[in-house]
Amino acid sequence: MKNEVRLYNMIMPLWLLLALPVMWLPTLAGNFLIDSIVLAVLLKIKKKQNKKAIWKSCILKVWAFGMLSDIIGGGALIILDVLLDAAGAHKPASAIMLNPWVSPLAVLCVAVCMVLSSVLIYVFDSKIAFKKTFDDERERRWFALAFAIITTPWLFASSIVVW
Repeated sequence: MKNEVRLYNMIMPLWLLLALPVMWLPTLAGNFLIDSIVLAVLLKIKKKQNKKAIWKSCILKVWAFGMLSDIIGGGALIILDVLLDAAGAHKPASAIMLNPWVSPLAVLCVAVCMVLSSVLIYVFDSKIAFKKTFDDERERRWFALAFAIITTPWLFASSIVVW
């Protein structure tokens, strides 16, 4: 049997690299806005008095560690895609990047990477981002858990196929 060379996985990373410079600024700004809104709503729910001071003390760390968590989760998703493709599972590998809902294995891979990102958000926020902001460990964990759930990279599970 002749070895088959498939290049379609090479197109995705090249296309992504070309799109990234254009998409970085809106992505960074959008995540900052979302994190700011989530923090404001959580502070209101917890009836915190010094909202502006709390926001200033932690928003950059929350935002940066959230982005890092999403990048790590996205990197894991790309690695799983490459491994599946190398193992001959071309349909699930393709589905991960285009439409995970057409393959149970792709859905599982995406879910695992979403959970990975969420766990990292929780750990980074509870151990670093909120460490100096909230003295009470229980409160710090509450905010970190809320951020981990609300700011999960839900778009990992979305389809870029519109037909």
